[in-house]
Amino acid sequence: MTRLLLALAGVLLLALTALALLWLAGQLLTGLGAFVVGAAGVLWRLLVFLLLAGGLGGVAYFVASAWRPAQGDGPGAAPP
Repeated sequence: MTRLLLALAGVLLLALTALALLWLAGQLLTGLGAFVVGAAGVLWRLLVFLLLAGGLGGVAYFVASAWRPAQGDGPGAAPP
C-alpha cells in the first residue's frame, strides 16, 4: 500500500510541476508579447514621425530653393 501511495504522490507532484512550468511559460510569453506589441507601437510612431519630418523637410527645401538666386556658369551668370 505504501508503494501505491508513493506512486500516486509522485504522479501528483509530477502533474503539479508540469502545471507550474506551463503557467510559468504562459507568464513569460505574455510578458514577451506585451514587449513586442509595445516595441511595434513605438517603431510605428517613429516611422510616422520620420515620414512626416522627411516630407516637411522636403517641402521646406523646395520652397527655400524657389527664392534662392541661381548661381553657376550658366548662360544667365554674371561676368567675372
